[in-house]
Amino acid sequence: METKAVGRRLGSKNYSKAFRAMVVAQSNDPARSIADVAQEHGLNANMIARWRRAHERAQSNTQAQPSETFIPVHLPVPAQLTSSIVVECGAVRVRFDGPLDLSALRTVLATLRSSS
Repeated sequence: METKAVGRRLGSKNYSKAFRAMVVAQSNDPARSIADVAQEHGLNANMIARWRRAHERAQSNTQAQPSETFIPVHLPVPAQLTSSIVVECGAVRVRFDGPLDLSALRTVLATLRSSS
């Protein structure tokens, strides 16, 4: 009769999550090598290394979950765009200083055209 390896499920080629976690914890011990742990449990060292990477990825995914936090953002008040336009038509000179008002500019230009 064949005996099954410790940690294996009956009739399955898979190992339980608890067994994998125990083996990963043992392999993370700085005093032991992965090869020692693999030999102790009758496993391949590459399989334990793969379990360790999967365990590290699972831990980083749970730690990397961003918490929903609102951060106040203070935007600077945009400065008023100022301009200076001088329109000369004959002896008439019109100067616009400050924010440009297109309707006022159109009115002045139309008046200057009609008077010339």
